[in-house]
Amino acid sequence: MPYTMPGPGSPNGIYVYSGAKRSWSLLRKDGEAFRIGELGDGIYVVYFDNLYCPACRSQDQYLYKLLVKYGSEPSIFFVVIVCNWFADNCASEAASKTFREYKVSASPTIIVAKVTDNNIVEERLEGVRTDGAIEYYIRNYLQRAISS
Repeated sequence: MPYTMPGPGSPNGIYVYSGAKRSWSLLRKDGEAFRIGELGDGIYVVYFDNLYCPACRSQDQYLYKLLVKYGSEPSIFFVVIVCNWFADNCASEAASKTFREYKVSASPTIIVAKVTDNNIVEERLEGVRTDGAIEYYIRNYLQRAISS
């Protein structure tokens, strides 16, 4: 089922953006943690969103700007992990496990990663980051991919 940008009103769970459909879908609510790289090689922007977090509502606007700019790029995966409040107050087993797996204890947290042949290079951005700050890592990884 497609969703607008995950956030307040969204069920807890793991969401993936589809540039072709221009919408979010719930990847899973139960089961295992999301693993960076599970969708294939490319650049991952993984946003850990707490629904009770006012700073996350500020972060949403910057993520939305990046979706407008990069959302249709087939090699860039936008993923949002949604819990009410970190792993301990989460109605999704998979999202809770993902918060724990990546040891997320600041809100909001974004991980920008490049995955190539199971090799993962990642940057962790904690606190509200502007679209320009996040885009720096995306562009950096894209430039490295072009020059390799």
